[in-house]
Amino acid sequence: MILRRILLSFALCIGLTGGAFAAGKPNIVVVGADSDPASVRHDSRIFTRAYAALSDQLHEAGFDVFDAVDLLPPAADRARRSDRDIVKAARSTKRPPLDIVVIFSAYTKARENDYGTWIGARVAGRMLNVRTNQLLATFELGSPKLRRVPSACARPCLIEIAGREAQILARGMGAALAEKLIWVSDPLPGRKAKPKAQPALAAAPRGYALVLDGFTPQDVMGMEEYLVVFRDYARHRPVRASARHHEFWYESGAPSGRLYRNLQKMLDHMGLRGRVDFAGNVFTIAKISPRAARNFDKSDW
Repeated sequence: MILRRILLSFALCIGLTGGAFAAGKPNIVVVGADSDPASVRHDSRIFTRAYAALSDQLHEAGFDVFDAVDLLPPAADRARRSDRDIVKAARSTKRPPLDIVVIFSAYTKARENDYGTWIGARVAGRMLNVRTNQLLATFELGSPKLRRVPSACARPCLIEIAGREAQILARGMGAALAEKLIWVSDPLPGRKAKPKAQPALAAAPRGYALVLDGFTPQDVMGMEEYLVVFRDYARHRPVRASARHHEFWYESGAPSGRLYRNLQKMLDHMGLRGRVDFAGNVFTIAKISPRAARNFDKSDW
């Protein structure tokens, strides 16, 4: 019943305009905001359990959820995080490019009287389009009633119970957000969209950044024809483009060694000279161009 009310409230929220992510599933990051002094800090075990449950539900629904560990600067790990800092960091992240940020906060409530101690939790936040800052959904879900804790429950025990409550709420919230995202990704009336089944772990697509340096737009168009026919290709998307510099986010089930060889063969088949470098998950392909010969008419001097 609670989940149904959440979904109904989401239906009244502003969604993505039709087909905004028609080219593929959106890349999602879940981040905790704790600038409110009353909220649970992001380094708390209560927050950690809520974060894991919310992220896991979106992942199980078939969406690509990326870890937020490296999203914010190291200083943010020692301070409370604001919504403004989170959105700014998500927008500047290019590897991978992020489409949606889910910002949430966790709260706990305790009440004590002559009959014992009761404790509960609440999870609240919003979902935003990273590029446009468009509000996609707001959410809030709290414990239906406070839970009585054992009489000998010390602080570690209280944290464990509060963490369990936050985990249950976050799991339900993640399921509701997944339903919202499924509808957003395929908003055609009369058709119920279903997320694609998760592939086996061994064949799960890996994310690579492809940096093409020195190539013309015509060269890049030719390269894209090869990139999409490589074995185990999943999808790709442009991240940056200029006259002689292009960057793509490329997802493939191929291991890095095979992709490295394929990129070298691609240059050979296209008759292009270039150097392929690989570090981490970044492939950099730099064009090697011979110096053009120029014939000058001496009469012009």
